[in-house]
Amino acid sequence: MEKLLRFNFLGILVGGLLPLLVLGQSASKPLDYKLLHTLEISSPVFTTDQLRNVYTVTKTNEVIKYTPQGQIQFRYNNNTLGNLTFIDATDPFNLLLFYPDFRRVILLDRTLSETGAFDLFNLDVIDVPAVGISSDNNLWIYDDLKFNLKKIDRNGRVLQESNNISLVLGKTLEPNFILERDNGLYVNDPEIGILVFDLFGNYSRRIDVKGLVQFQIIDEQLIYWQNGALHVFNLKSLQTRSMDLQLSSNEEQLVRIEKDRLYVRTGPFLKIHQINTKSE
Repeated sequence: MEKLLRFNFLGILVGGLLPLLVLGQSASKPLDYKLLHTLEISSPVFTTDQLRNVYTVTKTNEVIKYTPQGQIQFRYNNNTLGNLTFIDATDPFNLLLFYPDFRRVILLDRTLSETGAFDLFNLDVIDVPAVGISSDNNLWIYDDLKFNLKKIDRNGRVLQESNNISLVLGKTLEPNFILERDNGLYVNDPEIGILVFDLFGNYSRRIDVKGLVQFQIIDEQLIYWQNGALHVFNLKSLQTRSMDLQLSSNEEQLVRIEKDRLYVRTGPFLKIHQINTKSE
């Protein structure tokens, strides 16, 4: 039953998430949203999935999964692997946790139970700055010795790899974020921008957006928060629409969206809002 649900949910297009911004609302018109829940979090690490679940990390590296109603549903803790710095919830049924201190990747199911792991210590690389889950449950990493991307299985066997990216760029890549979505692979370097590859590791193009910590790819839209505004870049038309969410704070903020939900982390608080998607 879970496999059937997984297939159906992963096939959902989340166009309902962006109608006001992408389908014509003026960027000068304020986005209409209301506060639903406020969560107190002790770590800057948090993410969301397309089912509107929320995942946070505590100071003791415990992962907490919240329902769309803001209720704690499941917990996962592993104190043997150092700091947990990244959660990839692209697939809500197959979560990725990255522990860079021990070069360890843990996979969890929707109940936050362990289903597998990748041990990156045995790979012939000096460092693993970023990882990302693939749609076939393997792992994308950046090889800082050969300056290329590799997709590996749980035994460390290379399934796909790119050419030397530094030869293409004329400089060394220092990625902080890897995301596979919508039949594309997106690699972020804050100094260079977002590099786009196909699923065989072939380089396609560079998106000139710099300084990002993370972004989302939803329904062929690149969504990111920068300079106090929400930006949506259409990967086909190459047009960008921006909107000031009128968030008043001097603290650093991190913003995500899922369907009709707006998530804003400011300091130790994560506020979950409902977006009014009815056009006037």
